[in-house]
This record gives sequence, C-alpha cells and structure tokens, in this order.
Amino acid sequence: MNHNYSVWGAVESTVSAYKVMNESGEIVPDVESQDIIRTMLIALRRFFSDNGLLTTSAFDNNGNLIDRHYYKNDFTEDGITLIKRKESAWLKSKAAKKIPPDMSMLEKELTKIRTEKLKG
Repeated sequence: MNHNYSVWGAVESTVSAYKVMNESGEIVPDVESQDIIRTMLIALRRFFSDNGLLTTSAFDNNGNLIDRHYYKNDFTEDGITLIKRKESAWLKSKAAKKIPPDMSMLEKELTKIRTEKLKG
C-alpha cells in the first residue's frame, strides 16, 4: 500500500463536528469540547513537527498552525510508524485531553521506534 492516502484532516474541520443540542432543541457548537479537541490536535501536530516526523511545515514562521490536510507523504517513516502504533491510543487517552496535553505516551513510543531502527 504505497499510495498517498489521507492521514489527518484539517483541525478546524474536525473541531467543527463537535456539537450539542441546546435547551431550545437547536444544534449548536459544543464550545468546551471544541476547545479540548483543538488543543489536543494542535499539540499532536506540534509534537510531530518538533520531533522531525513531518516532511512539510505544520506551523508558519510565527508559530501559528497551518491548518491543512495531511497525507502519507507528509510524514517520515518514523511518523507513519508512530501513527500506526500509538496515535489512536493517545487520542482516546485522558493524557491527550489534559491542558496542556501529556505527550509522554507518544514520546516513549517514538524512543522505542528509533531504538529499534538503530538495532536494525
């Protein structure tokens, strides 16, 4: 499977899906959940960027997120391996929802991935 498949959607498109019904029966943004998810997804992109797991820039020169869609070719081999091994577990974890998000689960797995590569 070598084609350039979709890996991550834009943060704001994911965040906008979080909605609740208000007292009047209207569907409105779930602002609290949206803030948590936005923080979590930006932290994930920052982690990947800071650890050299992306082949493209996730942030502009001022440190602002470039909110875009990511494909397989936008990640290094280690980045794709980390996504396959731990991303979904981290996203479901309480650690991901902390302010700031706790990245230790991803840090440990990335160390393991890089150690395995060195051992060959």
